[in-house]
Amino acid sequence: MTRADRQLTFQQKLASVVLLLFLISFFFPFYLARANRISKEITSGLSSLSLLCTLPLMLPPLLIALYAFIKKGWLSELTLTLSGVLGLFFPLMVLGIVGPDVGTTLGPLARYSPASGMYLYLTAVIIIFLMKHKFTLYDAVGIVLVIGSVALVFSQGSYDRLGIVLEGRNLGKRITQEVLAHIRLTSISLGISIAIGLPLAFASFQSKRAKKVIFPFLNILQTIPGIALFGLLITPLSTLSRTFPFLREMGIKGIGNTPAIIALSTYALYPIIRYSFTAFSSIEESVIQAAKGMGMTPLQVWKMVRLPLGAPGVLHGIRVALIQTIGNATLAKLIGGDGLGVLIFEGLGQASVDMVLLGMLLIIALTVASDRLFQIFIHLVTPAPLRTKAVGNG
Repeated sequence: MTRADRQLTFQQKLASVVLLLFLISFFFPFYLARANRISKEITSGLSSLSLLCTLPLMLPPLLIALYAFIKKGWLSELTLTLSGVLGLFFPLMVLGIVGPDVGTTLGPLARYSPASGMYLYLTAVIIIFLMKHKFTLYDAVGIVLVIGSVALVFSQGSYDRLGIVLEGRNLGKRITQEVLAHIRLTSISLGISIAIGLPLAFASFQSKRAKKVIFPFLNILQTIPGIALFGLLITPLSTLSRTFPFLREMGIKGIGNTPAIIALSTYALYPIIRYSFTAFSSIEESVIQAAKGMGMTPLQVWKMVRLPLGAPGVLHGIRVALIQTIGNATLAKLIGGDGLGVLIFEGLGQASVDMVLLGMLLIIALTVASDRLFQIFIHLVTPAPLRTKAVGNG
């Protein structure tokens, strides 16, 4: 069996998984509705939807089934793109179609939300996009068209009774405040971890003794659960703030953003140090010897050779730390910190799935946007010869 045949078989296996997810989703409720925020939910599956909603939802699975038997090429890529874009478009349009009916049937305080069937359906769509070797222009155009269509339907009021829309309106400016607080918490924590991590990575590279101390310590830190580390910082910081009142005036106390920043900075050290160490270690010794042969001093070797060649790897380590910190910052709410975790944990406390979903979507959007922007930044600052194979690139 040739390599191409094995790859085609792998395509068929992935398509089978996606198709199975699509089929399973049809047996679960697609959306649920409530007469008000705290009333009992009423679930609705495909059988309760009109043919106008049901038939389009069948098209992406059919395209995936077709994709499994098409020889790899431009046609298979086009089929995969269509199944992904349409698989994203149709469920969102279904939510727009059923919205007005929910308000008419259950009253002016009614709300509705996606249910397990729609989540499974959208999970299959996400896998479709992950199956693609690269994100193409056609994918981008398709997603832009979907976003434009959703915005048009939203402007007509079809999503007015959607749960996350109602929660967003209820929260108002508070959403902006929590997003900015999340960004601030992440930025401060990442800045501290960079200031500490890069010198430690340099020390680990220069000294084997330092490496034997630093990396085992980092490994131990990684084994401590996030919630536990947040909790462990409460007592010592509370004691310090009581002993030295001026620290409390500076905002350093057992609860709030201070212990959150310390914990987040600590967790972000590992990827920064590990990626930086790997980036410096991966530079071929012949390159270093050639630089020394040209008469460069050790400082010049670092400035003109090691740092430029290792920079892409270092930046990728910072990118990983950034994404990790955005996610971990959600836990800051548990010790009185700010950020989008406030929406999630308040939603859990109020048994409001819509508020939890809103917080999760905002965190996902912030994470994806940050990751993409940082990748663009790395691409721009990396010299062209190093873009295809960056040293230490993870």
